[in-house]
Amino acid sequence: MKIRDVRCHVAKMGSSWLTGSVIANPMSAYPEYWEKRASWFQTMSAAVIEVVLEDGTQGFGFVGGGKGSAAPVLLDEQWRALIVGRTVFENELIQEQLYRASIFYGRGGLTQAVISGVDIALWDARGKLLGQPAYNLMGGRIRSELPVYYTGYDPEALAAFGIKNMKIAVPWGPAHGETGMAKNEVAVARAREVLGADAFIALDIYMGWDVPYTLRMYERLEKYNIAWLEEPVMPDDYAGYRRIRDSVNTMVTGGEHEYTLAGFKRLLEEGCVDIVQPDIYRAGGPTGLAKIAALAKAHHTKLVCHGVGSATYHFLSTLGPELTPFAEYVDIYRSTEKHWVLTDDPRPAAGVMRLSDSPGFGYGLNAEVFAEGGPPVVPIW
Repeated sequence: MKIRDVRCHVAKMGSSWLTGSVIANPMSAYPEYWEKRASWFQTMSAAVIEVVLEDGTQGFGFVGGGKGSAAPVLLDEQWRALIVGRTVFENELIQEQLYRASIFYGRGGLTQAVISGVDIALWDARGKLLGQPAYNLMGGRIRSELPVYYTGYDPEALAAFGIKNMKIAVPWGPAHGETGMAKNEVAVARAREVLGADAFIALDIYMGWDVPYTLRMYERLEKYNIAWLEEPVMPDDYAGYRRIRDSVNTMVTGGEHEYTLAGFKRLLEEGCVDIVQPDIYRAGGPTGLAKIAALAKAHHTKLVCHGVGSATYHFLSTLGPELTPFAEYVDIYRSTEKHWVLTDDPRPAAGVMRLSDSPGFGYGLNAEVFAEGGPPVVPIW
């Protein structure tokens, strides 16, 4: 079945604890950007790629990165002509040609995020065309339930989902000195008190620390039995990742801001991480992540996707527990607008994520948020 058209839908993102709370990040070094990421994120937009087949079947794929308003430019100026007329089964060819055609201005970042949206939309359309859930087309579901951990700032929120394990978005970084260190410790100590001794507590550092600060901070926090340090340094600091991993008695994880197979190859071959964390909305959709998963398995390194959503959970359900022991659930709806760009967004219950057997990824386009004057959507990037 050939592709008749490719469209892009864009909606403005709203605010939430993800953008309005104090969270360590690469811009935390500058005082004017300490308080919240929204101060430098500025306008954030969500984009959904829509693939339309000859028979009218539609597939939808979210674009990562938080700058979705740039996606239509890529489609209108170049990519639509490279996609229309191909069949819905040509994921590999379409992905390779889009990557090669954008190499002189891409190689990652925004271009790879839009490529990911296209790939996800193709998998969704194919599932709907064949009347099969996407995970069946990816090799079949190994698990009907995925254990999940919670990402947020409030350990009291886990009980509503039956989740016992938490990843804390740490608030402070090197620019805040000893005072910031003490506040980070307070946040971790509170989580340990609320969740108990058996829960794992990981730290999401979001590229906000450096090597010396990470090692000093870990000295203070080791007594709380930290499960892992996630993205402690900037993504290109491979040597920094290795120094931290060699120096701490816990796991080091990363990969949320890697976009290509070559980048993940370096993370793994240079021994930078214990868990690799690709984002399906940035690293090539299911087609790209299948290669990353094979690479991780060959290096005896676990893979736990960054992020949420049906596409993420469909893909992870096709991997065994020895490679992917659990999935992430980011509480994107806490203290924010409740609107999302797609009509289905699975949430955990009793500590696990369950997927339906609906065709494709089981969602459609949420037309309400794309209508003129529609509500802002929850921020996820």
